[in-house]
Amino acid sequence: MDERLATLLADLERAETLAGGELHRAARRGAWVAEFTAGQLAEFLEAVGDLSLPLSPGGDRLLANWLVTAVQARRKAVEDRRTGSPDDARTIAAVEALYPRLGAASRARGQLLTWLATAASDVELELFGRLLLDDPPQDDEDVVQALAPWFSRQRGRAAKLFPRLLNAMGSPGLAAPILDLANFLTREKHVSEHPAKEVASELTALLGELVQTLLLLEERPDQFGDSPQELSRRVARGVALAVSLCDALALMGDKSATGKLYQALKVGHRRLRTEAAAALARLGEEQGATELVQLAAEPIARQRVLAYAEELGLMDKIEPQYATKEAQAEAELCVWLAEPTQYGVPPTSCELYDHREQHWPGFDDPVDCFLFQFQYLVTVEEGLEQSFSNIGIAGPLVHAFVADLADLPAEEIYAAFAGWHAQHDDIREFDVARLSKSEQIEVERLKRRLNDAGYSSIEPQRMGYFFGEKALVALAQRQGVAGVAVADFQDTLFFPQRHSRRPLGVEEAYSIYKGRKLLKAFNR
Repeated sequence: MDERLATLLADLERAETLAGGELHRAARRGAWVAEFTAGQLAEFLEAVGDLSLPLSPGGDRLLANWLVTAVQARRKAVEDRRTGSPDDARTIAAVEALYPRLGAASRARGQLLTWLATAASDVELELFGRLLLDDPPQDDEDVVQALAPWFSRQRGRAAKLFPRLLNAMGSPGLAAPILDLANFLTREKHVSEHPAKEVASELTALLGELVQTLLLLEERPDQFGDSPQELSRRVARGVALAVSLCDALALMGDKSATGKLYQALKVGHRRLRTEAAAALARLGEEQGATELVQLAAEPIARQRVLAYAEELGLMDKIEPQYATKEAQAEAELCVWLAEPTQYGVPPTSCELYDHREQHWPGFDDPVDCFLFQFQYLVTVEEGLEQSFSNIGIAGPLVHAFVADLADLPAEEIYAAFAGWHAQHDDIREFDVARLSKSEQIEVERLKRRLNDAGYSSIEPQRMGYFFGEKALVALAQRQGVAGVAVADFQDTLFFPQRHSRRPLGVEEAYSIYKGRKLLKAFNR
């Protein structure tokens, strides 16, 4: 057995015990998988199939990450037209054998499907459809990733998946993304008519059922007996499918669906109301256009409203204040905050904190940079609310830290985001525990600088390398106040831990250090 292959298999078997540097090295071995020939990848997948399956959670995460690199390598091979060898057939067979044995909860399954979709030969297309329909990945995100190649490089062949994929319309995790694919193919004119047009009446009925369920969920969520997490999942899936159905029925031009679309306007979820209004407007309903224009006032819906208004020739009806750069930046931040990976819901309020045009790392010309102060009001118990607020950015990027930035001046807040956002081969940082003995000497020198400057209780955390400069990031105290210090051989910065429950940490402090230097250099 190849030595690299043996090492990878050993990593999978002991993944739950890997930590620190060992775990980091194991993750980086994905580069080996990216270098595998088709034959070597087949051998690897066959060997994984010989292990005791399903893998541990840690082993499955490791395998999924390695397969991401295999997908990227295959994408490159497809672009270079280096596919179609006999070894590809062997790898396809290995994928087919391994997929069911990984277990329903495996995150690696989605990557195996993505691998099949990346080249999309007739054999792979058939296997992709069969595995997706008969035994789909459990996580919704994995389903979306598996379908992603059909929206880009393989969109020309995606029509061959229909009408077969429509058999999944009864599956909560598959229905929306599959219908989104059908809508995409129709909108981009890769098909002569909507792939689901033959079942339009069934889709209309399904929209009506979904709308009634969502209305009940809004009115009496306690009667469904689900945990808050499961209830949120049900609502998210229901809204996603209802949105896709609205789009599909409008693309089909099916006027018989207007009654159900009007019902969808009654649901409180602004994304669904936006899609229902746009669908009605496409079908010539004046009330749909009126509802759509009014929704521009909602930041969470504004981006889609403006896009639909442009498409439908309604921009002259949008109030000018909702089409400004500031309004669109506010909308971008609110949509980002509402993502499931962030806060899951839009903020209660969002107000402009600062705006300036400046040069930003990665951009050739000056860009509009907006800072917004957003707030969430959370009901803890009846009659009692707690508030949570912070500063987020929109413009060159959309982001917000967990740490509370509200006490910082605007210049420092911009620096935090610029430092976090910047990527360059000469900007690197490492945990001090991973440094070599010679680099540890530099840590001690910088630690001594902090000590000489009056800092105490110094605990080195990271060493940063910034265009040849070395900077130590450490937890420390100054005059009895705890905080984070950043020291290079010229300057020292200190960020005290204030009374906030979310004080600045190591990441934010070093980001401000980098961002200060970058913004100063870019905006001379």
